[in-house]
Amino acid sequence: MKTAGIIAEYNPFHAGHLYQLEYTREKLGADMVIVAMSGDYVQRGTPALLPKHVRAEMALRCGADLVLELPVAAATASAEFFAGCGVELLDSLGVVDFLCFGSEAGEIKNLQMLAEILNREPEEYRQVLKENLKNGLSYPTARSRALEKYIHRYNPSGRHTGLHDAATEIPQILSSPNNILGIEYCKALLKQNSSIVPVTLKRRGYGYHDTGISSGQFASASAIRHLIRTGDSTDVFSAQIPAPALALLEKSIKSNSCILEQDFDLLLQYRLLSETPKSLCRYLDISQSLAQRIINQRSQFQGFRQFSALLKTKEITQTRIQRALLHILLNIESAPQKIPYARVLGFRRDSGALLKTIKQKSSIPLVTKLSDAHNFLDKYAMSLLEETAYASNVYQTVLSRKTGIPFVHEYEQRIVICT
Repeated sequence: MKTAGIIAEYNPFHAGHLYQLEYTREKLGADMVIVAMSGDYVQRGTPALLPKHVRAEMALRCGADLVLELPVAAATASAEFFAGCGVELLDSLGVVDFLCFGSEAGEIKNLQMLAEILNREPEEYRQVLKENLKNGLSYPTARSRALEKYIHRYNPSGRHTGLHDAATEIPQILSSPNNILGIEYCKALLKQNSSIVPVTLKRRGYGYHDTGISSGQFASASAIRHLIRTGDSTDVFSAQIPAPALALLEKSIKSNSCILEQDFDLLLQYRLLSETPKSLCRYLDISQSLAQRIINQRSQFQGFRQFSALLKTKEITQTRIQRALLHILLNIESAPQKIPYARVLGFRRDSGALLKTIKQKSSIPLVTKLSDAHNFLDKYAMSLLEETAYASNVYQTVLSRKTGIPFVHEYEQRIVICT
């Protein structure tokens, strides 16, 4: 049995995601596809548009066999931690043969070579990076320029064959979000000495941040969220979202169940009012300078998105600001040290053989019933599970208040089973 792994957010699931699932089966020959998915919050530092069980059902209806949840501290961490935790989760199952991800580059060679350099961090590279940061460049720009200079000047002859030719492409490679994530996947596979083989397919259609939509091209998840946020016509969704997933999205739109950053405005403002510069520094992604900036600016708070934009500086991206604010809101102090369990969100009924094999080969336990988890998880694993459960209960509280739908505690959520 050949098994593919995918690390995803599906925020929401769209035609590009379906294309990736079909690629793993038709081009790569996968018999089974396992998805490690963000839960109720995503890596860009915001709540997910739809609850995790709805997004898991979208994936299962469209071809995934098993959907596992990334703990909230992993799902909302930097690209490096997000990728590392996703790879560790899939690797620990003992059944995944290859990791498939989309990228703007569409070729694995240069992504792997850049990953190898970043893992080694040669002294020459680190010195240039340090100088760039000292000169006030943001970390992404500083890293890109340091890599470019290292390859041009210091790359040992023959060590990275062909990368000299690609050196001029490095700024473009490292300015594209899916490429960056792809490099982090490759880094994680190398660091963990994983047997999983990385495979990339070229991202088709609009870019990650593009909000345009036209027939014949895959729209980005950002564009779909933009349409929902602005209340524009959704008649284009039928061409951008596979029918099984579209039915779930339309149901959510009709019931006003799409969650946006603004739905967390009051909760975030309350948390900010209760903090001090010292207390803020205990949260993940909060430096002393950012903590002081938050305190200095919090009287101008008007909303999650507005405040994130207000805090943005040349050195700190808005995405990092959003993650930092979300960590304050959810009381997240650190990224996971390890991934000690695999929490099942849903599976296809005919994937029984896959689940059986995972139970035999996995180095971490499968969690299917949260109320039983304390019987076999250690203290650290339980703290990670409870942190994620708390974050999901906050999400469910906001969802319930917005829609009038009864609140469902995380321990009472049912696993999604699709035929």
